[in-house]
Amino acid sequence: MKRPNLFVYVTLGLLVKIITLFKGQKITEKVKIKGPAIILSNHTSWFDFMYTTSAMYPHRVSYLAANKMFYDPFLGFFLRLARAIPKSLFQPDPAATLKAFKILRKNGIISVFPEGQISPYGTSLTPAFSIAKFLRKADVDVYKVIHHNAYFVNPPWSKNTFRGKIETSKALIISKEVLRTLNDQQIYDIVVAQIYHNASQYNKEKLYEYKVRNIKNLENVIYQCPSCSYEGLVAKTYHLACPNCSIELKYDLLGRIGGYGIDELYKNQEKTMQTKILKEPDFQLSSEVKLESFRNNRVVEVGYGKLTLNRTHYIFEGIIDSKQEKLIFEVKNAPTLPSDIGINVQIYEGNQLYQFIFEDPKLPTMFVHAGEFMYQLYKETNI
Repeated sequence: MKRPNLFVYVTLGLLVKIITLFKGQKITEKVKIKGPAIILSNHTSWFDFMYTTSAMYPHRVSYLAANKMFYDPFLGFFLRLARAIPKSLFQPDPAATLKAFKILRKNGIISVFPEGQISPYGTSLTPAFSIAKFLRKADVDVYKVIHHNAYFVNPPWSKNTFRGKIETSKALIISKEVLRTLNDQQIYDIVVAQIYHNASQYNKEKLYEYKVRNIKNLENVIYQCPSCSYEGLVAKTYHLACPNCSIELKYDLLGRIGGYGIDELYKNQEKTMQTKILKEPDFQLSSEVKLESFRNNRVVEVGYGKLTLNRTHYIFEGIIDSKQEKLIFEVKNAPTLPSDIGINVQIYEGNQLYQFIFEDPKLPTMFVHAGEFMYQLYKETNI
């Protein structure tokens, strides 16, 4: 496994640097980082790879990236050009780990986003525990490169850029010498604390303003009305409107919606789902879906049917590759449920991707709320 080509990296890296400066990125805390090293970053935007590249420029960085991204013709081209390392999400991937260690042995720098997915509401998600084992075995200095408020500039629910300030901080969080004295739990606790960022809370203090653009698709992150609890808010350019009580929630310059932080509304509807699950012993979510998966180096539609979530399993019944099939995934093996907002949820098993596409665009978020709570219930009852 080779490090990124120097000429290509310097050339494209400079272009990335210019783009991110235009978007509003500023490095507020600096530290010299030299290889071998691992840098950890929070993940709230599709552009976080660019912001990290800009923060590290001109140093070459090798990224661990979800193997799903390599199957996209556009993203895959640039990831291969950057010699990124494909990694299976939310399951062991010894091949990716070995490739990363080879780069470290050549004094390279590896970038990892421990959350494994983009936060839909701007607050850091819980990393997989495997990051602690990866760092311990790597036996190199560990740094953080944290992007404050990238969520408001390039929110994952929009293709628009809401131009404004992004503050990036860099710091050493665990030296190689200290790393050798820590157990996995201690390493994990440091990682969780150090990469944590809550964009809404951060901007309550900073009060940075962001250019407001069309907020289409935010209604699939925040689908529940904070006034009457109706589930089905409608996006109207700069507002979310409730068809039931007629309230209108304006998206403002500070990244708030109706005066609320997006994280606050997201957590409120999450609690509503949890309360419903606790009150209904036979609770389940079910929907007609299309199924996508890996075929011939692409993610393509391979079937259709019904996806059902109950307290113990995700169950798909339908047609796959022209044959009647039934897939069963245990909730206990899915601590997190990745989702492309308003489109799908994803289950990874056996180095295979099962991507379920919904017609109702709010259902992916509802499945995330329900599925991740089912996992928590499993943990609590099986300690």
